[in-house]
Amino acid sequence: MKRILISLTLVSALSINLVACGSSGSNETTASASIEASDVVDAQVTTEPTTKQSTKSPEEVNEAQETGAYDVAQLEVVDPDGKASTISGFMKEGIPVPYVDVVEYMNKVYDTVNVFSLSSQGSGVYKISNAKGNMTVDTVKDTLHSDKIEQFLYNDQRLNPTDDTEYVYEHIIATDYRKDPYALDIDLSNYGIDIIEEDGKVYFPLTTAADFTGVSYLNTVYYDNKIYLNYSSDKPSVNWEDYFNKEVRDAGEIAYTYGELCFVMDNIYGNAPHCILAESIRDKGFDATLESYSDETRQVKELLNSDKTVDLLFGTIILSTMLYDGGHTDLSTDILTDLDGTTAFAELGRIVKEEPDNIRTVLYRKWYGDYISKMEAKMIIKEYGSEFDKYQAVFDEETEEGQRYRYYEFDDTGIFVYTNYDDNAVRNFKKALDLAKEHGMKNFIFDDSDNGGGSTESCMYMLNAVTKDKRDEFYYESAMTGNATYEKLDYDMDQDGKFEGDDEDFDYGFNYAVMCSQGSFSSGNLFPCLCKEAGIPIIGEKSAGGTCNLVFFKMNQGVQYSASAFRVFNYQNGGNVEAGVSPDYDITKKNTDGTTDYSDFRNFELLDQIVDDHYGT
Repeated sequence: MKRILISLTLVSALSINLVACGSSGSNETTASASIEASDVVDAQVTTEPTTKQSTKSPEEVNEAQETGAYDVAQLEVVDPDGKASTISGFMKEGIPVPYVDVVEYMNKVYDTVNVFSLSSQGSGVYKISNAKGNMTVDTVKDTLHSDKIEQFLYNDQRLNPTDDTEYVYEHIIATDYRKDPYALDIDLSNYGIDIIEEDGKVYFPLTTAADFTGVSYLNTVYYDNKIYLNYSSDKPSVNWEDYFNKEVRDAGEIAYTYGELCFVMDNIYGNAPHCILAESIRDKGFDATLESYSDETRQVKELLNSDKTVDLLFGTIILSTMLYDGGHTDLSTDILTDLDGTTAFAELGRIVKEEPDNIRTVLYRKWYGDYISKMEAKMIIKEYGSEFDKYQAVFDEETEEGQRYRYYEFDDTGIFVYTNYDDNAVRNFKKALDLAKEHGMKNFIFDDSDNGGGSTESCMYMLNAVTKDKRDEFYYESAMTGNATYEKLDYDMDQDGKFEGDDEDFDYGFNYAVMCSQGSFSSGNLFPCLCKEAGIPIIGEKSAGGTCNLVFFKMNQGVQYSASAFRVFNYQNGGNVEAGVSPDYDITKKNTDGTTDYSDFRNFELLDQIVDDHYGT
């Protein structure tokens, strides 16, 4: 997991500090920022953006070339380790990325050889199969069908862990359904996306293939005639000037970019309830939501379909703030951090600075200013970090990536403070448990109050360690179908490198409690939710939610974005955890300016007393 601190100043005089966090599993992308109040102003709309709509519809631009063969070639692919190979593909007029052999692509993405196979069913219909399921592709109708899409897509290398697997203390050993599954049916022609059959093979546009398999935690960028595969949030060094120094966008690129975004939002996006547009997107679809939700969403749709490159930036940034769900869905960070110096970004800054009444400036300042306010409120608890300094830590470890793990003791209570979920957190958690036992502690508190998330598997390791009824399964709902699904886990609880069922004797016998706040998001929210379901008391403030996988995608121009996608995490007894969990003991106070006072979160005497009173010790 990487934590990157970036400082930049927009031409609009918005001073922003962005902190991005992400890892595979259930994750978060967070941002802390400051904005001067004078920068967010009420302005009257007096001018319209210069927005010229594409003269061709997506259907016209992406109309299948049914006659004549495509010039299939071997395209270079560079994997995350820099190793080069090839894949069959070709360019199609009007589409900004190559078409690729989808079976070859999936075998590369899932890091397997000949696991995905193709068989013809006749009349342009093909079946792609693996050991767990299959998907039917109709190249004439441009449709996809799968009876068990979750089994098909989740059949990845995590089911067969190796010595170098990312999570060494927990492995996924099976996936299955909690009840009879619903089938998946997608009509890609609704998005202007054409599936092509050529010489007995099936070809998808590269970005479509990458988005559809995003649950593999690999994303793809096409740059300088090469295809780059990247793990999670890692990015290759590319020169954005090739695209973002152009003032005008091609009609085919406009149609494909917008159609692909609609495809992702309709079929892969998790519709996290904290997003104001989520319910409408779920019920009406993304395009219809932008068209009908409000005048402002309709203006965003116009910007996304404009032929001006700067309008794509405006539309994407404003849309990102409209899709705010607490931290998972973020379409704008790459634009604000990677495109500085390009012509389009400079023009955006000029418009915001010099044209305050321009509708683009008005929308930008309103929505981005609101986003900054939300993020500032969420990050207040970080200001109380210095309160720990009045206590002596038993241990205090910080990684190169900036993740910090601390363990304190007060009276008969041990307090483990951690900021994420990964192998480092799990290792330090067990270290804290061992020290607490050695030092005669009776109580053990998880300080999850400033925790942005991370690996769901690592979160489940901790849950399994402290619950009386051991938890080797976690439950979720598929964003693609609504199917109730679970994954079964195996743990190396004693961390001896062996998965031999040793979790049965892993019981320290402490009185456990969990602290959370509005700074507890994603897996940082999941853990207190599941702990309360298991009967463990919660101290602090209501957690922030964040119920979906964080998945990284790339637009066809190469700009990366993240979204709540694929999976919506559930309680064991049903229902998702998006609402967060309310504390049994609310220890927040209010400052005179209305902000939350978190000082008692660092009052170990109070915390010790709460746990003693709760358990009657």
